[in-house]
Amino acid sequence: MRFTINLATRTYLDHRLLNRLAFCAIAVLLVIAGWNVSRVSSNMGEQSRLNAEIAALQGRLTAKPSGVSEADISRQKVRIRFYNDIIVRKSTNWLSLLELFENATPEGISLSSLTPDKSKEEWKLEGRARSFKVVQHYLEKLETSKNFSNVLLLSHQNMAAGEKVRGVQFTISCKVMN
Repeated sequence: MRFTINLATRTYLDHRLLNRLAFCAIAVLLVIAGWNVSRVSSNMGEQSRLNAEIAALQGRLTAKPSGVSEADISRQKVRIRFYNDIIVRKSTNWLSLLELFENATPEGISLSSLTPDKSKEEWKLEGRARSFKVVQHYLEKLETSKNFSNVLLLSHQNMAAGEKVRGVQFTISCKVMN
C-alpha cells in the first residue's frame, strides 16, 4: 500500500470550527456592549435624579426659614463670618512666621510692628535701627533669603533728639514664603 498525500493542495483548517469561534466571540462582545449601554443609561438616570435632589436641597438652604426674622438671619451670618475668620487666623502657624523674621533680623534692628496685609499677602515691617547702613544690611539679608520676596523699603527717616541723630526709623514691605 502506498499512501500519497499532496500537502500543497489540501487545506487542513477546520472552517466550521473557526466560524463557530468567531460567532461565539461576536455574541459575547454584543452581550458585553449591551450590558455597558444599560449601565451607562442607568448611571445617567441616577445622575439626573441626584442633580434634581441637589437643586432641591440648595433651594431649601437658600430659602428663608419660617418664623425667623431677617435681623436674626443677618446676625447669625455675622457670627458665622466672625468664627470663620478666627478659624483662618488660628490655622496660620504664627511661631514659624515669627521665627523666620527673627532669623532674618540682624543685630542693631528692633522691629516695632509686624502687620499682615491679607489682600496682597504681604507683611509690613516697622522698626528702628542704629544707622541707615544697618537698614541696608537688613534689606540685603531679606532679599537674599529664600523665605522672603518683593522686599521694598517704603520709608525711612532719621530720628533726632536735639542736635544728635539717634537712629533711623523705617518701614519695609515683603511677601513671606512658607
